[in-house]
Amino acid sequence: MNYKKPRAKQKLPVEYADSLPPQNLEMEIAVLGAILSQGKYMDKIMGEFNPNLFFNLNNREICIAIIELYTSNLPIDLMTLINQLTIRGSLTRIGGYLYLMEITSKVCSTANIEYYIKILQQEALKRKVIELCSLSVSIAFDVKEDVFDLFQNLQKDLDNALKDIVKLEVSKIGGIHEKIIKESLEIVESGKKSGITSGLRMLDNVTNGWQKSDLIILAGRPSMGKSASAISLIMKPSLVDKKGVAIFSLEMSKEQLVARMQSDLSEINVSRIVKKQLTLYEINQIAISCVPLESADIYIDDTPSISLLELKSKARKLVKENNVEIIVIDYLQLMKSGLDIQNREQEIAEISRGLKGLAKELDIPIIALSQLSRGVESRSDKKPMLSDLRESGQIEQDADMVIFCYRPEYYGIDNYELDGNVFESNGLFLFLIAKHRNGELGEIPLKFIHAQTKITNHDFDKERERNKPFEAIERLEPKTDKPSAPTMYDIGLKQLEEDPF
Repeated sequence: MNYKKPRAKQKLPVEYADSLPPQNLEMEIAVLGAILSQGKYMDKIMGEFNPNLFFNLNNREICIAIIELYTSNLPIDLMTLINQLTIRGSLTRIGGYLYLMEITSKVCSTANIEYYIKILQQEALKRKVIELCSLSVSIAFDVKEDVFDLFQNLQKDLDNALKDIVKLEVSKIGGIHEKIIKESLEIVESGKKSGITSGLRMLDNVTNGWQKSDLIILAGRPSMGKSASAISLIMKPSLVDKKGVAIFSLEMSKEQLVARMQSDLSEINVSRIVKKQLTLYEINQIAISCVPLESADIYIDDTPSISLLELKSKARKLVKENNVEIIVIDYLQLMKSGLDIQNREQEIAEISRGLKGLAKELDIPIIALSQLSRGVESRSDKKPMLSDLRESGQIEQDADMVIFCYRPEYYGIDNYELDGNVFESNGLFLFLIAKHRNGELGEIPLKFIHAQTKITNHDFDKERERNKPFEAIERLEPKTDKPSAPTMYDIGLKQLEEDPF
């Protein structure tokens, strides 16, 4: 990233010629020292951290080097900064090792770095106002210059200066209103869902596809099918809709994940693929049926115990460079916050907040898998509840959707009744939607194929034991005497025609 070098001397009116422009060198050093002490703070201030904040040219050069490290996804500390300044050929010019050591030695506190940035923004704005107004004074003495043009240009330059230094994040309601109408019309005309569809018809009817900026928590007890669900949910978006998908797998290796995808497409037992117990026929079958995987935009990172800061950095890069449109994390409790937090519950809360913030920042849906506490096993009714979310109630608060994975047969239940319809538990898989910030709650019956650890649409015909459709969704609106809208079961019956997923 290249930046224009600042002018060493600014033109000022005669009466101010000997005055030093507004500055706060102590605060500049405090900000740089805090970043060198804790590189993680760059994630907080990157949107406002720029060379124009620094009056001292040495500090400005250091700022540029720090930004280059950050945008290159490199760690930020004293040694990496020295290396970057050496590459730029400016280490000696800024005062060498001694000046950098002086900066790090003067760090008092890193907790108030955002406040320090605000102070530097004020000083930078003052300098910019002085520069622009000084230029306008000189132009105003020119009798040929139109005063209205001068006034208009000065106003525009001052507005641009404010935008460059202070990032305004407010939006006028009219523009948002028009955008919603426009997007809604486009969706109606195209006949598509508004979000990224999973291929699970009843689920897509509820969500209308995974929505941008949403944090979706997919939770369940061990061996309940969380990872299988996650893989099944991304197969259609990646292979059919050609969406970029990123998977951060903290539990399984990338080879195990791909083996599950191969099993999904080839219908060969996943255990045989993982253990390399395949016949020549099966190998050929996998090679033929899994051709779509060769060109799929699926990116897998299986770094164990990845930190929130590292995940954020990688996610930003994937979205920017590889057009990733949905991220899956398997699973949340295996992550680290990267902060010095002793309490595990607080650390999970920090990770949860960070993931929700990342979903909003990147404007994409993030599906994070989560473990449930053992409280589920101690109850006679084994259905999960929101209070079972392990280690933090903050997860429930941050999530836009909480979906529980539930297999009745795991607990020895032979038949499962759902609103007047009896389902055979063998192969029955349920998504229990316990929280939906912008939609409905309820239970969605799906089919679990053991050999392939695959989740797919339920075969409604075999379960039609009664002629009465069931209400799969718990309606939020009050009941009235008016005819009810078609239920998810009604819609599902109309969509029995087989599709690839």
